[in-house]
Amino acid sequence: MVQNKSKTPKSAMNMFFSGVVVLTIANILVKCVGLILKIVLNTVVGSVGAGYYSSAYEIYAFLYVIATSGLPVALSIMISKCRAQGKLKEARKIFNVAMILFFIIGTVFAVLLIAFSQKIANLISAPETAISIVAIAPTILFICLSSCLRGYFQGYQLMNPTGVSQFIEALGKAGIGFACALWAKAQGYEDHVVAAFTILGVTSGVFLGMVFLFIRKIFFKEKTYYDDLGTQEAQKTKYIFKDLTKIAIPITLSSCVLSLTVIIDTLMVQSRLLASGLGEDLVRIYYGDYTTLVISMINLPTILIYPISNALVPLITGAIAKNDQNKAHQMRSFTLRVINILSIPCALSLAILSRNLLELLMFTESSVNRAAPWLSLGSVAVIFLGLISATNAFLNTAGKQKYPIISMVCGAVVKVLANYFLVGHIGILGAPLSTVLCYLTAATMNIFFTVKCVGRLPDIKKMFFMPLLCAIISIGSGAGVYLILDNWIPSRLATLVAIIVILIVYLFMIVRSKTVSEDEVKMLPHGNKIRDFLKKMHFFPKKC
Repeated sequence: MVQNKSKTPKSAMNMFFSGVVVLTIANILVKCVGLILKIVLNTVVGSVGAGYYSSAYEIYAFLYVIATSGLPVALSIMISKCRAQGKLKEARKIFNVAMILFFIIGTVFAVLLIAFSQKIANLISAPETAISIVAIAPTILFICLSSCLRGYFQGYQLMNPTGVSQFIEALGKAGIGFACALWAKAQGYEDHVVAAFTILGVTSGVFLGMVFLFIRKIFFKEKTYYDDLGTQEAQKTKYIFKDLTKIAIPITLSSCVLSLTVIIDTLMVQSRLLASGLGEDLVRIYYGDYTTLVISMINLPTILIYPISNALVPLITGAIAKNDQNKAHQMRSFTLRVINILSIPCALSLAILSRNLLELLMFTESSVNRAAPWLSLGSVAVIFLGLISATNAFLNTAGKQKYPIISMVCGAVVKVLANYFLVGHIGILGAPLSTVLCYLTAATMNIFFTVKCVGRLPDIKKMFFMPLLCAIISIGSGAGVYLILDNWIPSRLATLVAIIVILIVYLFMIVRSKTVSEDEVKMLPHGNKIRDFLKKMHFFPKKC
């Protein structure tokens, strides 16, 4: 008995941090492959074609969030509960009900996209986008079924199927999309047709990822994950459906904030630019560069942020269930601190090194010249995205799911108003500025609601000020290195060296300032080895 007690917590923590690492690595690989596709779009298809691609893709992305953000989480929660109670029969029934529900949702959304493709394209002031919308429509069904399978595996604390399937999707999206784009370009098709062929890579990649998950499910031996099989009968279908939707709907609505801002841009930016007197060709070029270079770069740091806040939800929930408010507070403070440690340097780097980073990624010179100022202006949104992610998790674990929805709606209202007035008066610069105002509104309201519900503020100095100070010092060091090297070596190589310097100096500053402690480093997978290495490098301050 003593041995089991000692192993269980260690195993749980190892699985938790391993899950974070797997999802983070998968997200990094997916985003890298996706960024390669963006570069291909910018180079092969051009800014106008990239605009058509992005218009269709963002409509799909919004429906994707609605269809898949809440139900997989609800499914994983219910499967986990069944596993803990030994209810294998009910777990299987929950999966079957969820699969039917996902199939219906995916089919309905796919059919609606195809049926109303031209009307949607006209609504966003890009009629030629209709063919791309039709090309991406089946993806909604495929991704719904994939999400159901991912939620199922996550209920068994298995993150590898999710990570592998996401990577397969990304490879298909880039590889097949690139091949289709080159072929269509060689045939002499117009830009909007080339964009539609490129989007076939998304559809194909998601389909291949779904096939992998189905194969993984066929060979999955779920009985081995049950220590003790209970004898309880499974709930009726209507009760399972009720539980699924009760958990899923609030999570879905609060998760829409990121996609909602993008869909608002899709609906408004091009029409407002046209109304301001810009020519149609120039509007397509501006919008293509904005979505391909700016939005992609602002969303890139979320691959580091989201796995942390999502994975810590069960730990905070467990502490609250045991009425251990001190531990819950510690976990909230830890989450905010880690997310700020990641998001603040990312935001400052995007702001200060926007042109260098875009050039490093091999975007065309004309696009970089246009988009770099837009990226600098919109980069601060990364910090607010991190705060939204963390506070959404805090409010959901506190049973206050309605508050993130209120924050999201208020942020969306600010986004619409800011887009209407700013884009109409100052042009495309109004788009990233309105995004910053939207996320600032949602984050501020979420923080207010969190303090109201939780009643305790974390250490502001350690949570925000120290990461900011460390980021300023490290980015300043990197910028200095770049200015020196730029006169001696190619600019892209100088940028790469500067980034490495920023990472090393920032890691040193974070550890040296005790913003991250030795005990917290030990919590990571292979944490003892990481701590020993940092000690050898004299990163940790000497103990008196």
